[in-house]
Amino acid sequence: MPVDEQNINVNGNATNAKNLTVMYYTLHTDRNRDGNLDGPGTLNASVPNAISYGPNGSGAIIPVNCNRDGNNTAVGYADNQDQRINGNPDLPTGIARFEVRRNIVGPIANVPGNWTLQLHINRANINENPARNHFRVFNGDANNSTEIIGPETNHLAAITTVSVGASKTYGIEAVRFAGRSFTSGEGILNLYVCQPEVTGAGNQTYFFSERLVAARWIGNHHRQTVSRLYVANANNVAFRGDLGNAAGADNPVIPVTAGNPGIATRTQVRYLNANAWATYAPIGETVPPLQDDDVWMRDTVVSGHSTWPGIGAGVQHKDIFMKAHRWRELQNWVYESLLSTNVGVSYPAAGSTDAITSANSGGNIAVTPPVQKTVNGATTNYLYGRFYYGHNRYHTVDQSSRDFMAAQSMQPPIELDTDWLYVGHVDEMMTFIPDNNPADSFKKWKLLVASPAEAYRILNANSGAHGNARMLVEPDWDNVNNRFNYDNLQLWNEQWDTVNNRWHDVAVDVNGTINDFLGNGQAPLHNPRRDKRQQIRYTYEDLRNWNIDGVEVVIQRNIDLMKVAFDLSDQDIIRVPVIFFPEGFLPGNFTFANKISPMTWGRREGFNVFPGKQGGFQVGALTADMPNMFVGNDRLMVPKPFGPWIEAPGHNVHAATDEDRNGYDLFEQDLVQKIAAIHNGPTCVFINDWNDYHAALGEIHCGTNELRAPYNGQVAFGNARYANWWTAVNA
Repeated sequence: MPVDEQNINVNGNATNAKNLTVMYYTLHTDRNRDGNLDGPGTLNASVPNAISYGPNGSGAIIPVNCNRDGNNTAVGYADNQDQRINGNPDLPTGIARFEVRRNIVGPIANVPGNWTLQLHINRANINENPARNHFRVFNGDANNSTEIIGPETNHLAAITTVSVGASKTYGIEAVRFAGRSFTSGEGILNLYVCQPEVTGAGNQTYFFSERLVAARWIGNHHRQTVSRLYVANANNVAFRGDLGNAAGADNPVIPVTAGNPGIATRTQVRYLNANAWATYAPIGETVPPLQDDDVWMRDTVVSGHSTWPGIGAGVQHKDIFMKAHRWRELQNWVYESLLSTNVGVSYPAAGSTDAITSANSGGNIAVTPPVQKTVNGATTNYLYGRFYYGHNRYHTVDQSSRDFMAAQSMQPPIELDTDWLYVGHVDEMMTFIPDNNPADSFKKWKLLVASPAEAYRILNANSGAHGNARMLVEPDWDNVNNRFNYDNLQLWNEQWDTVNNRWHDVAVDVNGTINDFLGNGQAPLHNPRRDKRQQIRYTYEDLRNWNIDGVEVVIQRNIDLMKVAFDLSDQDIIRVPVIFFPEGFLPGNFTFANKISPMTWGRREGFNVFPGKQGGFQVGALTADMPNMFVGNDRLMVPKPFGPWIEAPGHNVHAATDEDRNGYDLFEQDLVQKIAAIHNGPTCVFINDWNDYHAALGEIHCGTNELRAPYNGQVAFGNARYANWWTAVNA
């Protein structure tokens, strides 16, 4: 404190004692992440020197407040998109705190009126956007406290010594997760103090500085318990009933919520443009999507969550979906209904110029369970699994979404090739299911992979006894006549209308027998080549050889990519019978290396070129794609494959339906037997999704989504360190 004493003169041994008052201000965050504000850091330095993790990690973790607790200005806004604390629920579940404290040593004294304080936030990386775009500071920590630093104000705010008093607590939230132009996810919060009598008016006398980091977003995997299932309400009553029955029988029971895009409010999506929230529409779009029947719940959002230290002793958790860079009707329901007190939504690609493609969909973004990779005796643990998605020439995930996933630094991505698929989603070829038997915490799973070779192996093995068994038909047991009636299943096939000179879709019966599929007769669907306006047919032999020698090889290449990424062996893989068909043609010149059989001349109308290459095909599933399933808690909700149906009256007295009591599907039976070999493995429940999803080139996984409880790392890995991500990951 300044002392102004006149005519003080001390001679000899005389003593003139003075009571001096020392007064200063300090900044306090939850640097050690125990839920309580810590003591001050080092004077005139940023603490910690760098954000770190592990048991002794340091640096305050700030929640991304992207749920909806109330007081928002319009439908579609999350709490981190306006300038205030949104109601009392927001206080413990969406806001972090920091405190400015006045410290006094010596007798109580008044604060000089010319002292000034200033809060300031700046970026941790010079190459990133300003930190105020990523963090918002409020003028208090009560309901309706307003922004003083953030996107819509400034990077600094003057605060008065009177308002601080002995101490004052401020609320702070993260506006976004780490990602494009915010790779580090970090910011630096400063308290500047000016004492004019020391350093002159307007000059900084000293400061305290704290490093902050936005909480991370973690994609969910199939080892996490399902707490809610979502499905679109879109003219699919029977399917939703069957799905609800399976979810109700799961353990734990899974409640089901139906999202109806047809009645959802048309929602303006907002994104942060410079320092203001602006209405967003993709390039070429001017209005939000119209209400319509959009059945692809998986493709709309990606299931995940975020946790942070919270306030006091309680770790906070929030279910948060990553909004996929997709512009379809279900997003109206996402922002009107899914975004809520309990569920947040983050849209990393909003406002970007990234292209909207099929590959951006949630069906093309998945997470492995915990895995390891061992190289030359050194092992890397991926405690939260790894993202995997299809990203190649024709199917590419937008840059903003890839930057977002990579910036979380939790689940390093694996890029696969889905160019061979017409829709191009990884869930069309593989999924992980729980295996509770292994003692190895990083191998408590099996990888299910679609396999045409396995499908044809089963057909060949049964051709002698069941060569006339029908495939791709829906059997219906006739109790009166004690026999099966069959309805032929159909797929849409694009054909040339010679009368009107245009392409159009025609529903085509795709049924056949085992002998048909193993023979050389004409297959029912047409070759999708568009460079000839004639009905090019192909044979079952063409289909068979192309599946076994082409599609199977391309799938195996993706398996090999997974083997490079983590310790995957053939014993970890369950091959699931699926037969594919050519759905789209890729024009252009093929190379010698792209030929399935280099010894065979030419491309043979596309059947001698690997799927996904120029001159070849992109494919869809002919038999329903069983790996494209919903993985529940102890049940797998699997699309009925409609493989070879074997008539066997009375073969299963415990069957739930007359059809299953009097017959069985060879492809279903094969999967059930393989899953049964897993100790304490899940139960298969087969659901007919043909008309609702399969005929539109999707399956059950594409049509559903879910909330999952955070993975209990402490239980899984036997160490309290793994209870939270900030202590689990390395420093």
